[in-house]
Amino acid sequence: MQRYSWHLLGLCEIRWTNFGETTTEEGHLLFYSSEPGRHMYGVGLLVHRDIKASVLGCRPISSRLITIRLKQTPFNITVIQAYAPTSKHSDEEVEDFYTQVQDANDKAPKKDIFILQGDLNAKVGKDAQKDWKDSCGTSCNRETNTLGNHKTSRKWTWHHPDKIRHSQVDYIMMPRHFKSGNKEGSTCTFPGADIGSDHDLVMMNY
Repeated sequence: MQRYSWHLLGLCEIRWTNFGETTTEEGHLLFYSSEPGRHMYGVGLLVHRDIKASVLGCRPISSRLITIRLKQTPFNITVIQAYAPTSKHSDEEVEDFYTQVQDANDKAPKKDIFILQGDLNAKVGKDAQKDWKDSCGTSCNRETNTLGNHKTSRKWTWHHPDKIRHSQVDYIMMPRHFKSGNKEGSTCTFPGADIGSDHDLVMMNY
């Protein structure tokens, strides 16, 4: 991450145990939320050392959700880092996950800039912009959408082991009325980032 300009980094599937926080050797602050006693799932939020003082609070919700609130001007920011269940999980588990997302959204201060980000393990569909034009962009990779018009390599977020199939299942979402602050031209994937994963780094410049 030293090659990139960043302030807050969301992590999925860290596979640590329990909840907690720690400081890295570089002085960054890492909050994490994982399964009690089991190395499964897990989400985290890494706060750059330059903005540690802006953290108003961090709340672990589950091994798939963690939320943080940052003091900013003119509006504070609430961020939820999510790692959604795949279709292989039960309907009950999937429904419980989205109920928790909605609950976190409802509990966020109404004046905050609200951001939901992470691996949502879902595609929005090729007709998303037609069906939900107020929410989805017009730039598509066959069955997925983005707001920014980027080349293909900057849209895919996940790569199948066969190196042939690719998909977009990682997203950064925010309320439409805060959209003007998002620099769409530099909000995309960064396949050159070495993160040791079949997912690419997704960054939003706001």
